[in-house]
Amino acid sequence: MKLNRVMKHSVRLISIGLLTLFFFGCNGGAQEKPVVIDYAAQPEEFVVKLEPNKRYTIVRGQEQFPFSLTLKKGLAGDYGKSRLIWNKIDREADMLRAQYRVPYLIRANGKDYLYIYGDQYGDLNFLELGEKYVAASDNTMLHFYEEPKDPKQLPVRIGIHVLGPAAAELRYHVGKRGAPAPNDPEGYRYCTAADAKQKFVTTKASTVLMFASRDAGEEEGKKVILPAGSMFTRLRCSGRENTDLLLEDGRVFRVKERYLFGEPKAIMDVRDFTDNKFEYKKVEG
Repeated sequence: MKLNRVMKHSVRLISIGLLTLFFFGCNGGAQEKPVVIDYAAQPEEFVVKLEPNKRYTIVRGQEQFPFSLTLKKGLAGDYGKSRLIWNKIDREADMLRAQYRVPYLIRANGKDYLYIYGDQYGDLNFLELGEKYVAASDNTMLHFYEEPKDPKQLPVRIGIHVLGPAAAELRYHVGKRGAPAPNDPEGYRYCTAADAKQKFVTTKASTVLMFASRDAGEEEGKKVILPAGSMFTRLRCSGRENTDLLLEDGRVFRVKERYLFGEPKAIMDVRDFTDNKFEYKKVEG
C-alpha cells in the first residue's frame, strides 16, 4: 500500500512537471507580457524604436492586435530570416544581415510603416503595413546620423562627391509607400564637418566660377582665374557635376567633377571652366 501511494505521488509530480513545461513552452518560456503601443498616447505622427524578437500589442482606437518582428541569423553567410506578425499578417522573408537590424514603427500620412535599419551597414528595408497586406518592401543604402524621432524630419546621411567621396547630412520624410524621400530634392548637398576639415591647395592657375560667398545666388557667379597656391576646403555639390569649394577669405569657387568608367572603380575627373584639368593637392598636417 505504501509503495502504491509513493508511485501515485511520483506520477502526479511528473504530470504537473509536464504540464508546466507545456504551459511555458506554448507561452514563450518566461511569460513576458507584450509591450502595449497605444496610438492614443502618441502624437498624430510618430516614430517608435522597437526591440526585435519582442512581443507587442498595438492598440489603435477600438482595435487591438499582436505585433512582433523576429530577426534571426542564418546558418551561413550574411543572410538571415525575418518574421513579421502584424494584425492578420504573418510574413517570413530572407533578409541580408538580419541579426544586425533595428526596427522602427512609424505612423505617417495616416498609415503605418516599418523601417528595419542596419546602422553598421546602412541597410534599410521599409514596409507599408496594411490590415492584411505588406504593400511594399525595398532596400536603400543610407544612414541615420542620430535617432529618428519625427517622420517628417528623418536625420539621413548620404554619400556625395566633393573632390572624391564625402557625406552630407539631410532631412528626409516618409514618402510614397514608405520610401524615405529628401525634404529638399534639389539644391546644395553640404559636406559634413569631418569632410570639410581637410585643407587643399591649387598647384596650377585655373579658370573657375567665383561667388562672393556661400549665400550668393547662382546668377552672381563670375569666371575668374584662380592662381596657384590658393588654399581651400571642400564645401558642397549640386546638380550632376557642380563642385563648390571654399577659399580662406570666404569666397566660393566652382569646378566640374565627373566620373569616368574604370575598373575596379570609376575614375574621378575634375575640370575647370576652360575644360582643363583642375590641379590641386592635400595640405598635410
